[in-house]
Amino acid sequence: MKIYNKLCISVSLCLGMMMGACTSDDCVGEKQPKGLMPVLFSAGNMEAVITRSASASYMPEDSRFVCSMFFHAGKDDTNDTPFYPADGAPTPEVNMTNAWLKINNALGNAVYRQSTFADPAEQDVNGFDKAANCFYWQNRLDHVFLAVADNNHLETCPTIEENKLTCDLTRTGEIDDMAQQPDPIVAHVKMSPAGATPEANRVKLFFKHQLAQVQVNIKGSGDASATIDEAQIDSVELLGVATTAFVPYYIHSDGTMPKVTFESPESVETPFVMFASNDTPSGYLKSFECIAFGQLEGIRITWRESSEPNSISHKAVFKKLDDSHKNLAGGTRYIYNIELRRGVIAQINTTITPWEMDTDSNKDNYKVNGTIVVTP
Repeated sequence: MKIYNKLCISVSLCLGMMMGACTSDDCVGEKQPKGLMPVLFSAGNMEAVITRSASASYMPEDSRFVCSMFFHAGKDDTNDTPFYPADGAPTPEVNMTNAWLKINNALGNAVYRQSTFADPAEQDVNGFDKAANCFYWQNRLDHVFLAVADNNHLETCPTIEENKLTCDLTRTGEIDDMAQQPDPIVAHVKMSPAGATPEANRVKLFFKHQLAQVQVNIKGSGDASATIDEAQIDSVELLGVATTAFVPYYIHSDGTMPKVTFESPESVETPFVMFASNDTPSGYLKSFECIAFGQLEGIRITWRESSEPNSISHKAVFKKLDDSHKNLAGGTRYIYNIELRRGVIAQINTTITPWEMDTDSNKDNYKVNGTIVVTP
């Protein structure tokens, strides 16, 4: 499969009955001619109610992403025909193609750009860069659209190599906030152009988190065996979680998407130091958060007897995790409410909830800086 070097976030496509892709200028030969029906993409939570002034229900303007389109190319193909041979791979410009797009208005609509995202020398009536590659519907059969972006870095495109997005989940470099971690989001849509106009065939990209979010809330002991304040909690570490996650950027021959894979550390005791959160739930002293994946072998909390520099330090470890809490699933939020007692951790409550871009009970909105705000 063709390897894409850059990614971005909302798409606009073009409709036709011929194979391949072209610039938005008139095309000749194997290229498709201008005038075929364009297909429009929008990205974001289209039905969300904006509840915070800093949030929006659409992808912010200038967000960027890459999108691939897979389609049936055989003259006798039906929707039951594989998109490519099971023992092969899609062929660029034969049964798949790709384009780079960015959001150009407050409604989450996207325009085609070159992979460099250079300012267009000339634009067509849709605002597409005339030098950019664009999509055309190839026929009336199903097409598959696969778009990828980094929700924490919407202003840039992630790098795709060997048909996957590699996410470093260590704290390499100057990372001191969850918003600086990779947060890959993927939109995977299968549809056919049933309508007669571009707007009727608009493709709506609803992106989903591919990794997990973990939150640990700490409170002092109810039996007064560990009387502490916020300043005495030094750190919370996740043990054994993945150091690297691999988000696939291709489809199976039936149009489905492969699962995210990961690489674990050499030791299950290898720690990942979580980030202190600015938002601590009522009743708790301190909250920690991070994006993680893989297998969570344990939670380790370091706290001190007092706020004095040389006070006695304690490490409390919780490892009684069942499979539902140990195996971190993509698009899931894990909340651990923990009470510290001298020498042990008393786990009070654990909550596992969907971490999605658009749910009725737990809506996520796109924030202007690319982070996710979860509205209770």
